Parts: sequence; C-alpha cells; structure tokens
Amino acid sequence: MRSIKTKSFLLIFGALIGLFILMSYVADNVLNEAVEDDCFTTMSILVNEKTRTLDYNLNRIERGVKRLDKYIEENIDTVKLRSDSSYNREFYSELSEKCAVVGGLAGDVAAVYFRPNPDVYGSTSGVFMTDNGNNELVNVMPTDILKYSKSDREYVAWYYEAVDSGEPTWIKPYKNKNINVYMMSYVIPIYKNGTLLGIVGMDVKVSELSSIIDSTEYKDGTAFLASNDGDIIYHKDYPEGVSVKHFSPEMRAMARYITPQFAESSQIYSYSMKGNKYRIISRNLDNGMILALSVPEKGIKRNVRALRVRMIVLFIIVIAVVAAIFWRLMVIIVLPIKELTKASSRIAKGELNTVITYKSDDEIGTLAKSVSLMAQEIKEYFAYIHSQAYTDAMTGVGNKAAYMDVVKRMETKISEGMATFIVIVFDINGLKNVNDNLGHEYGDMLITDAAGIMKNVFSTEHVFRIGGDEFIVVIENKTQKDITDYFEKFDKKLVRFNENNKRYRNALEISKGGVPYDSKQDTSYKDVFRRADDMMYKDKAEYYRGRNDRRR
Repeated sequence: MRSIKTKSFLLIFGALIGLFILMSYVADNVLNEAVEDDCFTTMSILVNEKTRTLDYNLNRIERGVKRLDKYIEENIDTVKLRSDSSYNREFYSELSEKCAVVGGLAGDVAAVYFRPNPDVYGSTSGVFMTDNGNNELVNVMPTDILKYSKSDREYVAWYYEAVDSGEPTWIKPYKNKNINVYMMSYVIPIYKNGTLLGIVGMDVKVSELSSIIDSTEYKDGTAFLASNDGDIIYHKDYPEGVSVKHFSPEMRAMARYITPQFAESSQIYSYSMKGNKYRIISRNLDNGMILALSVPEKGIKRNVRALRVRMIVLFIIVIAVVAAIFWRLMVIIVLPIKELTKASSRIAKGELNTVITYKSDDEIGTLAKSVSLMAQEIKEYFAYIHSQAYTDAMTGVGNKAAYMDVVKRMETKISEGMATFIVIVFDINGLKNVNDNLGHEYGDMLITDAAGIMKNVFSTEHVFRIGGDEFIVVIENKTQKDITDYFEKFDKKLVRFNENNKRYRNALEISKGGVPYDSKQDTSYKDVFRRADDMMYKDKAEYYRGRNDRRR
C-alpha cells in the first residue's frame, strides 16, 4: 500500500495538470461561446440597423410616389388632357413643379415621372424629370414608350412591369439605357373608372444605396443586397448585380440563405465557399428585397486562435514551474485537506457543481467522498424545491410565482428600452357550467388538456397558469406576425384535438387575445397585459354572443 506521502505527490501533481487542462478546455469553450454570442449580436445589430436605414430611404420613395398618385387622381381631367392642348400644358407644368418638390423631399432620386397611357394620350406625353447632376430635377423629353417592346427592360421596364402587376410595384433593378444608370423604380399604375390612365413613379440609383450597404463592416465581412428570388442586386464585387443563373457552384451554397424564409428566421447560418467557412445573416426589407451580411469564420475566430497559442505556451511554463516547486511541497499532507476545505467552502457558498478530484481509500478519501455526496444531495434538494416553487402541479406549466419573475424581467427591459415581447391571454369557455353540471374533476380535465395544447404550440417554459382556467404566454423577440402564426397553429391543434377527443360531449373551446409590446402606447407590462386581456374578453364575448349560456 502506498504511503499518503507518495499518493499525495502523485495526486496533487496529476490533479494540477488535469486542472490546467480542464481550465484550458473550459476557457476555450467559454471564449468560443463568447465569440459566437458576440458574432450573433453584432451581426444582428448591424444588419438590423442597415435594414432600418434602407427601409427609411426606400419608404420615402414610396411615400413620395403615393403623394403624386393622390395629387394626379384628385386634379386630372382626363377628357381635357386628351383634347385640350392648353389644359394639357398647364396641368403638366403644375405637375412638374409638384414632382420637383416631392422628389426633393424623397431624397436622392434619379428620376420622377408621370406617363399617361400611350395608346390614349400619345407615346411621348407626360412629365419626366431627371437629376441634372447638381441634385436638381429638370424636365426632359419623355421616352417614346411605343418605340420599344415590353421585353426591353433596359428602356421601359418601369412602365410595362408596373402595368402588368396592376398594383404599386418595386421594379427589380435594371440598367436604364435611357439615362445609362443602374437603378430600381417604384411605380404605381393609375386607373380611372377601371381604365388605365397611366403610371407615376420614381427611380433611385442603386449606387445611392451602396454607401449604406458597404458601411456594414465587421470582421472582414461583406454586406450585399439581393432580390427575393435570390439574385444579387448589389455587392461590392458585383456593383451591377448578378443573377442566380450566373452563380458559380460555390456561390450557390450561399444562395439558399438569401431567401425571404431564411431572412425571416433572424438566425446566423454557415456555408463554405472556396475552401473557407462563412457565417451569413439576412433580413427582409419592406419592399421585398433582402439585406445580407457574410463574414469569414477565420475573422470571427481570430481571437480564439490567438488564445490557444497563448494557452499552449502557458501550459508548458506551468508544467515546468509545478515540477520544480511541488517536488518538495507534495510531501505536505495538508494539501489534500486544504483542497477539501476549499471545496466545502464553495459548496457552502452555493457552488454545488464543485468537483472534488481527490479519491483514495484512506481517511481523506472517505471525507472527500462524503463532501461530494453532501453537495449532490443539496443540489438535488434545491432542484426539487425550485421545481415545486415554480411549476403548476396540475398542468406542468409555470405557476404564478414563475410568471411574476417573468413580469419583473419584462418591466426591467421596458425601463431600459430593450423590450421586445408578446403577451397572449387564454381562458377556457364554459368552464363554470362544466364544474357546476359535471363536477370539478371534469373541469380539471379540460384545464389539463387546454394546457397540453398550449405547451405543444408555445413550449412549456413560455406558458403560465395564474389561476383557475386562465393561462398567459410571454415570449421575447416576437412580433404581431408571430402572434398570427401562433394563433393559426393553436386553432389547428384545438380543432384536431376536438376531432379526436372522445371524453367530452362538447368541444373544448378557448378564448384568446394577444398583442406585442408597443413602446408608443405601453409604459409598463400591465399596459401590454391589459390590451391582451381586453382582446381575450372580446373574443370570449364573440363566442357567447347568440349562445343560450347562463353566463349571459
């Protein structure tokens, strides 16, 4: 049997090496997680910021065109426009002034125009104003529309594609050979009494947006603009875009992540191109285009690689120092006891995951085993207490205590201006009648089955039962569209449950109401809850309307 002295030497020396390896492993993983979190947060912030900026600029164009559309519809006399040349000149003169003002307010637009139906009013009639290079819009001779076929996108896409759509449309970017500019157009077709009057629109140079896109800098990454069908509209390497059909095989690995579905997910994805790995995140713009940011993984992982080199150097130094110093100190039997003392102290402070590495068949080993067992038992007991305190026993969802913790967290985020969440309120219809006529045991079955549907749709950690048959769902980083999607899924689950359920004579019916947090009208969590609760009661009132229910 080895002496405690020998075992102490072997144990402490080995434990220190193992501890250093463990610390290195943990540090590497922690740094990796931190880098990933920073990558996700930073890329999300950058793309969101640039998306808002692009949306703001493009929305100004839309508002300007809509203003001109309204002006034309309210002021034009189509009969005189076709037959009275004097009225024709006067109307176009006034419209030119209006276009200049509205175009100036809309920003750096390449052109503003109103082109009436060429088959009725002439192929060169209308108003066409372009930038003269000094940020001034001046009248030019309108393009002869009938001179070109519908397929000549580079000359008349702004007219025929808008007319074909029959509604306000963002024309996919194209090289306009009339003014030799790579641009995109927002155009509204105008109808009078069901007949095409013409179109009104604005052109914006893609180059006006490129400075916004190119300023999205992060870890050697590149931002680019794409259409909703995957074509690249602008990339610093493709300033006039490139269509999907011309993508290289490696570029196609990236193409799958620049679709509206992936952009809606708000997630970061990985792909490989030319032997290198990249991370990509994308967002949908209001006009249907997609802004994406692609970052090489080697730029993201640069700090991790540097840390690994330092850890290897430090490991070598530590091994040398430990071998020199602990050769003498290992003989001191108190070291294992000190290790146990420190572990016990950490456990006493609540660090119940503390690992005791000492193992032996002597008295100190027995003590170490007892301390480890004590920590595990305390940990299991705390877990049990926590589960009892925060879980509704009947349904398995969060109880009111868990819900109040969530409310406090949302209040804090609201006060910090960082809140983005939705609140949904549920209430079972007709539960009182069920309890009165069939008994509370039957009512509890309704509550449990309702909770099961909610857990299936929203996930258990987001569902809280705060009393009787009242449930509340709180989920962060969701919007009104998510509420609509959730309700559609919930309704389908409820219908399927009722179709398959044989235990109830009547169908399980649940009223619901949900709203997102709105900083413009909500000053506290209570305001969000109150709006969701009001919607739920409106839904419940609609359910009871016309029913012979004693609740009425």
